[in-house]
Parts: sequence; structure tokens; C-alpha cells
Amino acid sequence: MTSAAPDRSSSHQQVESTTENLESNIQETRRTTRVDGYSLSPPHTWSESTEQDEDTTESRHLFTVVVTLPEGDILDSRVVSDSISAETLQRGNRFFSCLHGKGQSILLSAAATSVRQRIFARVNCGVVNHACELMCEFEPKRARITAMALRAAFGPSTPFHSLTFTTKHAASCALTHIDYTSIPYLGHLPTDLIGRSILAFVYAPDVHVVRQAHVDLHNSRGRVVKSVAPLRFVAYNGALLRAETEWSAYVNPWTKKIDMVVARHRIIDAPIGDANVLDAPANGQALHVLPPPMAKTFEDELRCLMNKVGFSHFFSFPITLNAL
Repeated sequence: MTSAAPDRSSSHQQVESTTENLESNIQETRRTTRVDGYSLSPPHTWSESTEQDEDTTESRHLFTVVVTLPEGDILDSRVVSDSISAETLQRGNRFFSCLHGKGQSILLSAAATSVRQRIFARVNCGVVNHACELMCEFEPKRARITAMALRAAFGPSTPFHSLTFTTKHAASCALTHIDYTSIPYLGHLPTDLIGRSILAFVYAPDVHVVRQAHVDLHNSRGRVVKSVAPLRFVAYNGALLRAETEWSAYVNPWTKKIDMVVARHRIIDAPIGDANVLDAPANGQALHVLPPPMAKTFEDELRCLMNKVGFSHFFSFPITLNAL
């Protein structure tokens, strides 16, 4: 919802006792833009696209298509949003050509295993890429797909709400899980990160925090440890978000080595930088993360820590955030 400019003179007006004037004042307050407070990013960091309507199903609806499987040819379509090119979704066009990354393979995998499935993918049906929630209904040799726009969790009139999400990574440092609830906060889709290094979205100067957590996990015999400092994540658009993190290790009882690390991250404030975290990064390149050669060096060190034998028992502990 686009907020009106603050009416500074309203604070000097005499408060009237009528119900009508009271309601008018309430409505004016709701329209007033907040300009301070810990829940907002620094000034001048809100892109125009963050000033949007309320997050309703109707306002998020982009389009609906019926496609053949496994080809992905469009049989029928209905475009709802002006940001979507109706020409791109014409009958006979290949819908799969609009899906970025692993979108096509994930959709086809879902079709083979379920009747209804929600998947997340980036879709390009015009000039702009849209991060979408695709509601898929599968029938023999066809699918009905409704695309809903994903929205960032931050905005000029949106109060900050903390989020806790979970990640899991293997001894290879490759992410095997990230909660989809993190999407509005980080901007990354699970398909962007699964299979990539845990360092792929960690702010470069904070890599030492991840390393120390793995050292502490090893020394504590797998018990839950807390990061020595807040960990900063790099959102999809390059903005930075701070999180307090707890780590736990699954230790293989036979090899006495760490097979998996589970982390729970609590986002503690709004992003530094453009708050529309779902936007594409500048120049299409990841910002503020370690360059590949340096990342590999740190990954090798983490792998050595996780493959180091040093446990005499099997440890598996639940993770809580009571201490945060």
C-alpha cells in the first residue's frame, strides 16, 4: 500500500470529540509513512517496487496456464497482471522456456510424484523476472499452473517481524535444506541454494563466524553451539541481513565424523540496502560473497573439521532458541 506523505500540521490541530473526526485521524495515521525505528532499513533504500498493495491472493495472481507434459506447450492461458506479456503465454508457446534455473526439472519431478504441488521458481514472461509460487495441479499429460508473485517481507509501511529458519548442510558443505519461509527475507529460492555451498550466501567478512561454529561443534562433541557473533547473510539482491544462529551436528556413530550440520538462524533486523530482496542483483552478479578460489579454501577447511575423528559417542541434540 503506497503511503501518503506525513501531515505534520495534523499534530497541531485541536482534537475533536466527534466519531467522524476520530475515524479521520485514525485513517490519516495509518497512511503516514514511518521514517524512523529499528524495524526499517536505512533511509533512501526502498525501491519503488516495495510500495505495493496489501499481500492478498488476488493482488499476487500473475497468470494461469494449462500446459502439456512433458513438453510444456501452452494449451490455454489467462494473464491477470500487466507485468506479464500475454504474447509470451500464447497458445502453442513453450512455457518451460520461461522458467529459470531448475524450474523445469522440479516441475516435471513433482508431476511424477503428486497430484498437487507448490513449487518456487523464477519466471520471465516479459522484461522482468518474477519470483513466483507456482500452484500446480497435475493430470495425465497436462498441468494447470497458477503463478503467484512472491513478496519481500520488508516495506516502508511494513513493520519488521523476526523470522527463524533452518538450514542443513552436509560434510561437503553443500546445502541440503533451507526453509521456504526464508524466501521473503533472503530473496533466494530453495532451488537457488540447494546443492551449493553454505558460504554461497554468507557475507564474506563473516565467514570466520561459520568456521568458528564448526570448530566449536567439534570441540563440544556435537552439542548445540551459538555463533560467536551475529552472522550476516547476503540476500538475492545483495542486501545484508543479520541473524543470530545456533548450530547442531549429527555425528555418524560408526565413523565418529560429522555427517550433517543443522543451523537455526533468527533474522534480527531489516536489511541494509535495497529492501526488495527478491530483485535481481546488480549486473546479475552475486555481491559481497567470497570469490570462488577463497570460498574453496574455506570449504576445504570446514570439510577437514567435519571429517576429523574425535567423538567417542553418537550425539544428536535438539536445537532451541531460548538463549537468543
